[in-house]
Amino acid sequence: MMVSHEDKERAVIPLESNPEVFTDFAKNLGLDPLFAFHDIYSLTDADLLAFLPRPVKAIILLFPISDKQEKQDDVIKNDTQSVMSLSSKDAVWFKQTIKNACGLYAILHSLANNKSMLTSDSILGQFINDNYETKNENNGNKNELTDDFIFDICNKFLKIFEAGETKAPDAHSDVDLHFITFVSNDKNQIFELDGRNPKGPSYLGDITASKNNADDTDLIGEKAIIDRVQWYMDNVEEGNSLNFSLLGLSKSWD
Repeated sequence: MMVSHEDKERAVIPLESNPEVFTDFAKNLGLDPLFAFHDIYSLTDADLLAFLPRPVKAIILLFPISDKQEKQDDVIKNDTQSVMSLSSKDAVWFKQTIKNACGLYAILHSLANNKSMLTSDSILGQFINDNYETKNENNGNKNELTDDFIFDICNKFLKIFEAGETKAPDAHSDVDLHFITFVSNDKNQIFELDGRNPKGPSYLGDITASKNNADDTDLIGEKAIIDRVQWYMDNVEEGNSLNFSLLGLSKSWD
């Protein structure tokens, strides 16, 4: 059950960490059929990575929220000289204000920072062009517009939330799992995008591998991302060590 615009607390049914579910939703937003989300079983094991289409243009991490992580937000590497506002176009970031919508924001962050993967008539591409492409210092504060956009697409594609291998919880359920996204831009800068981070995009460093252009950028193997994922794994509370998953956005097998 989705909630209406009139509800006091806006909430949506959380998405399952399932590449087919994420790909289905992304395609409805305008992801080109040539691309898809895939399970990532390791960021370092060459044998497991051999089954992953490359290059990977966005990585989504699902992790269990812990009190230890919440108290150590300052560990996140924020370079205030490099973390720009949305109007700088260094990284497109959306503030999460909707309960249980972190999976949706992870998809938005993945696609909005890889617009070349969108079709020319994509819903998301048009939304960004209409609302986030002007050089306005308040460009990153259009939360209400983004919320309305999310609710519209959620209600339109409600069946996707009910897909997957597990029964979807109620929209207002308390869920202790959270999605974040890692992307790079055309300057080969790596960002961690978490809609709950009040500081906006977190600059993690530059791509270390030699790249001819942004289209060649592959996030697999980047130490900055490996270290951040390991940090989340190291700071999980006992008993939640298996509640992690990784998805990567790259070429489709089809």
